[in-house]
Amino acid sequence: MQNIAMLLLVKGVMIGSIYALISLGFNVIYRTTGVLNFAQGEFVMVGGLSAAWASGTGRVPLAGAIGIGLGTAAAVGWLVDALAIRPLRQASASVQIIATVGVSICLRALAAIFWGTDPCHLPPLQPGSVQLAGVAVEIQNLWMLGAGAVGMAALAVGFRWTATGRAMRACAENPEAARLCGVNPGRMSALAFTLSALLGGLGGILLTPVLSMSYDRGTMLGLKGFAAAILGGLGHPVAGVAGGLILGVLEQCSAWYSSLYKETLALALVVILLLLRPKGLLAR
Repeated sequence: MQNIAMLLLVKGVMIGSIYALISLGFNVIYRTTGVLNFAQGEFVMVGGLSAAWASGTGRVPLAGAIGIGLGTAAAVGWLVDALAIRPLRQASASVQIIATVGVSICLRALAAIFWGTDPCHLPPLQPGSVQLAGVAVEIQNLWMLGAGAVGMAALAVGFRWTATGRAMRACAENPEAARLCGVNPGRMSALAFTLSALLGGLGGILLTPVLSMSYDRGTMLGLKGFAAAILGGLGHPVAGVAGGLILGVLEQCSAWYSSLYKETLALALVVILLLLRPKGLLAR
């Protein structure tokens, strides 16, 4: 029983690190524009599928395929801001949120046309496994955990201690005041969407060798990342990472009990938290 508990904990933390990366993407855009980007899961899908496609051609090494995946995701994020958000800059936040839902549908349809509907696979960044607390853990899973930790630390430092991070936060608080202080809100929004897509694409690239990737997987991943952000506290990147890890562990425990509860847990948590503690469990 102890080995099973440790196995569930390790697996939950590993998959939770991907949810944490997606949660970070939500928080980057929210802290800069005040908009919830419901196309975040599609950034994950684009990153994973483009890297798998490049690797599957047989002419691109794995490192090059990863670069293509990250570049494609970042380019898509920039285009989403330029084509869907920038024209609606003067509209309300709810209108912009609805626009991201439409973007999500469009990206899913385009991915099905370009990459097909069959799941795509990507070789692991580093094959093999190590023993961790008596449980065999694939090195690929450790890459997932490390990426989540690095992303959390970079965003926490960047938002708090860098001029660009403070400018992005100022745009969310008061765009007009930020503009009067010499900050370009449009440029900060484009940077936020690009960085958010880069984080999502990284999560997709790390996840694809473990679970494969398909055109329709991004929607559920996005919802789970949103649940992690709500669980930790929307607008708080570090708390969002903790929310992702908690969600991953809870999901693995519920899947061990019954697979029927695995996909519904994230949505149930969102509903419960919005009713009982809308600011999140870890937000002050």
